[in-house]
Amino acid sequence: MYITQLELTNFRNFKNSIFKFKQGVNTLIGENSSGKSNALYAIRLLLDESLPMNATRFLETDFNQNLNDWRGHWIVLKLTFKDLDTSEAVSFVAHHSQDIRNEEESFGTYALYYRPNKLVRNKLFEFTKRIKELQESGEDTLRVKRDLEIFLKNITLKDYESVFTCRVNADFNDEQQYKELVGDFEQGIFPNPEEDNNLALGNISPHITLIKKEVSCTFVKALRNVISELKQKKSSPLLQLLRGTTKDIEIIEAEKIKKQVQNLNGDISELDEISMLTKKIKKSLNRTLGYTYSPNVSIKSELPEEVETLLQSLTLWVGDDSSSNQGKLDDLSLGGANLIYITLKLLEYEFYQDQEEKAAHFLLIEEPEAHIHTHVQKTLFEKYHFENTQVIITTHSTHISSASKIDSMNILIKERGYTNVCQPSNDLDTDTCKRIERYLDATRSTLLFAKGVILVEGDAELILIPAMFKAVFGLNLDEIGISVVNMSSTVFEHVANLFDESRIQRKCAIITDFDKAIEILPEDPSDDTKEQKKMRDSQKAGQERAEVLNGKYRLNPWVNVFYAPHTFEIDFALNSNTHEIVETLPLIYRRQADIDTSKYKLESDDRVLIGKEALRLANKEGKGWFALLVSESLSYATYIPKYILKAIAFTSEHITNDHLRAMAQYRISKIYEESQYDFDEMSLNDLMTILNQDKGNREDDDLLIFVNLLGVEITEHAY
Repeated sequence: MYITQLELTNFRNFKNSIFKFKQGVNTLIGENSSGKSNALYAIRLLLDESLPMNATRFLETDFNQNLNDWRGHWIVLKLTFKDLDTSEAVSFVAHHSQDIRNEEESFGTYALYYRPNKLVRNKLFEFTKRIKELQESGEDTLRVKRDLEIFLKNITLKDYESVFTCRVNADFNDEQQYKELVGDFEQGIFPNPEEDNNLALGNISPHITLIKKEVSCTFVKALRNVISELKQKKSSPLLQLLRGTTKDIEIIEAEKIKKQVQNLNGDISELDEISMLTKKIKKSLNRTLGYTYSPNVSIKSELPEEVETLLQSLTLWVGDDSSSNQGKLDDLSLGGANLIYITLKLLEYEFYQDQEEKAAHFLLIEEPEAHIHTHVQKTLFEKYHFENTQVIITTHSTHISSASKIDSMNILIKERGYTNVCQPSNDLDTDTCKRIERYLDATRSTLLFAKGVILVEGDAELILIPAMFKAVFGLNLDEIGISVVNMSSTVFEHVANLFDESRIQRKCAIITDFDKAIEILPEDPSDDTKEQKKMRDSQKAGQERAEVLNGKYRLNPWVNVFYAPHTFEIDFALNSNTHEIVETLPLIYRRQADIDTSKYKLESDDRVLIGKEALRLANKEGKGWFALLVSESLSYATYIPKYILKAIAFTSEHITNDHLRAMAQYRISKIYEESQYDFDEMSLNDLMTILNQDKGNREDDDLLIFVNLLGVEITEHAY
């Protein structure tokens, strides 16, 4: 039995979200505060016996903030299981309309409703009856609806109840079903609780602890103070294992140890120094209280005699690796301590798994990457496999995500007031998933975390696009959550397939070369020079590539393709950036004559000559190395080619006015060097006006172009 789906409605980050899981190891991937821990907590509320019963008494802050008002709404946590067996616990959740002996068809559901109690729901239904009566008679319902609003405003958490239920058929994330089962708050229509639709809501479980007792749910939390946790008596995995170990010590051995401890206690108590101190204490008491009222005292050693208690005094001595000297836990590095902790928790889990027969085992691990070396992260992840156990891991480690399987991955995307949960493998075949998995190394897997993604052909774009953005606008692309990913080819389709309405709902821009010839080619291809033939072949390949990409993504709102008219290096130079290339010449040539020759071509008025020279230099040095050299000469005066600005704007819908203000202030301070303006007193509109007035030789300032591409209307009212 394993969890195939988790549905969350109105719970913390999640307005209406669905997580999908596979057997084996699953990962929840997302940035900080995207709700990874909340998702694990939701599972624990339903399955973890170690949580107290009052954990299901939620707070106002547990309702999703996108609700206009939480009062009257329900929080719903729902698990769907597959591959059920015939155990007593499973029979509670199984949908008996299916043959539970058929593993492909058997499924069960278990849910927690946090909802207004029946008294409140009856009151809400009374308002519904009054509203309907007035509507049928053609009378105004405004007054009743106002009374309903007042009633809702007076609901408190004391009016709520926690209900566990099984065999649920309702989809609370469906807006229409939610209105039918919970209520239509806009229309003031609420269901009759006396006629609860049990087929949809399921059967209220009178044995809410049964499932928790029949399954094993182990939680390994993300630790910020590992050493302290290892020393805690209640939660230390080492002490838990030691308690289990005491059962295996034979009675004879236990009695022998107990006798030795008793003798040791006696020897310590009878030391001359201890006897002398005892006499001094007695003498002082007699002198102070007199002989009649003085207590009779002794100093005795009380080392624990019981084996179970005695073993709990044991502690680990460790070294960071096999060549290090062992020492106390306090001397261990954070990474070493975390490895010890995770290892002990997994060992504790294996121990209890062997000891107890359960219908299913669930192991929830939170951020295992904390303080752990990158190679160890991937090694640990590949070891999280246990028989008859489903593992769910939260992470924002690119190394763990790069080793994860696409079809067992949930990606959490933060939106305004809620989190969107995406499954990147939806509707993708197995072969496509495997190709993507092989491609996602630790560097490229950053696309799983980004707010926007730009796929590029090679090293030159990977180096220069972020460098240009930083030099011209003063911000890193990382600051606005954009990842530039090097495809090392022009085959973008497999990775771009991840971005779709049914998969990852993030904008993905593809930047590639159209490869149009820099010069006019002969009408008859037989007249081509060797260089022209190469241009013609590249141009044809570019046109064919464009036809494929445009055809594939024309109707996909999440993917767009942006073309360099010629090639990246040529179009960079032709966008009035020859100065930046000229600056690199002393780093490429030693002879002044060679520098002068190249400089002459780059500074000519002949666009063909400029483009060819820029491409020749890139090919001579290697495009990646050439891009590194050029990146050192970029400045605020560099022109970003418009197709690149378009690509960045497409992936930057989430950008805020704070980002734009920072960019505008940076550009103005660079243009005027010692800025004469007090930025604190200026609106964004004022800043843009200054840039519009001082464009220099430019047709328009790059930031003004960028803002226009974003579709942002710069007004006082808007900001």
